[in-house]
Amino acid sequence: MRTEGSSEWGETVTLQDGLDVIRRIGPRVLVAGILAIPLGLLVGIVRPKSYVAHASFIAEQTKLASLPSGLGALAAQFGLSIPGDAGRSPQFYSELLGTSDMLRAMLDSVVPVATNESLSIRELLVGTKDPSRASTDRALRKLRRRIQAGTDARTSVVSFSVRATTPLTAERMANVLISEIKHFNVTTRQLQAKERRQFLEGRVLEAYQMLTTSEGELRQFYERNRRFSESPTLVFEESRMKRAIELRQELYTTLSKELEAARIQEVNDTPTITVVDPPFASIIPSGPTVPVLGAVFFILGVCVEAGWLFVRTGTRRQDAVTATAGFG
Repeated sequence: MRTEGSSEWGETVTLQDGLDVIRRIGPRVLVAGILAIPLGLLVGIVRPKSYVAHASFIAEQTKLASLPSGLGALAAQFGLSIPGDAGRSPQFYSELLGTSDMLRAMLDSVVPVATNESLSIRELLVGTKDPSRASTDRALRKLRRRIQAGTDARTSVVSFSVRATTPLTAERMANVLISEIKHFNVTTRQLQAKERRQFLEGRVLEAYQMLTTSEGELRQFYERNRRFSESPTLVFEESRMKRAIELRQELYTTLSKELEAARIQEVNDTPTITVVDPPFASIIPSGPTVPVLGAVFFILGVCVEAGWLFVRTGTRRQDAVTATAGFG
């Protein structure tokens, strides 16, 4: 007679039970995997192909030309404030590549999509030239998904990639993106130089007025005191007024030079990034190849069939145990 303890032991799944199940379902699992291979090959053949163009550049750490520290201290003596400088890090450019303003400027650029056929990036992404807000929003979201960017903190190199339907399209889109970055840099630099030039024009005018005022005071001093050399007090006063004129003359001269430099910078259109690796896209599509997809679907077919058979075998075993217990 089997006791309750022995009944529970009989229901325990042993290693041998597992091996028996594997030997029993092995052929079916293998067949399922083989049958899944053609499906994987078909998916690999008919799936849309995409190609990725990779490029990298290094941005000059450009800064607004700031006034010398000595001049800053000198200007502070006369109550004048001098603006500081501002630089841009590689991370700034990495974030810039995903901004709406930068991407929106690309949408009307024309790129080749096939032999003797070109389309605007907007048409390529959404199939229409419609410049409405809804169309632009859809185009920006699709374009943003096609662009990946990153930076190397050690070398300050900014790397990015663009995905498109042909290698030439991907390369052209990457070149358009580089052109937009250069245009952004030139435009913002010229705008900053314009603001700096306007600031310096005001400071130069103030410095000139202060200089002429000091010179006028010294002239009046000489007119009132024709024999001042006989008075130590008047000699000291003349020396003080001359020092003030010299300081204001130095301030005026330096600000005038900085103003000329700002005027030159305002029309400077030299790009501030250096392309380290020009855009290039391989002729091999991105993503898994057709053989790899066949292997993936084989493994997937094996796993699905094995899981299904194990579940069904466990259900049947549970049903048999339940039936036996009912008869008992």
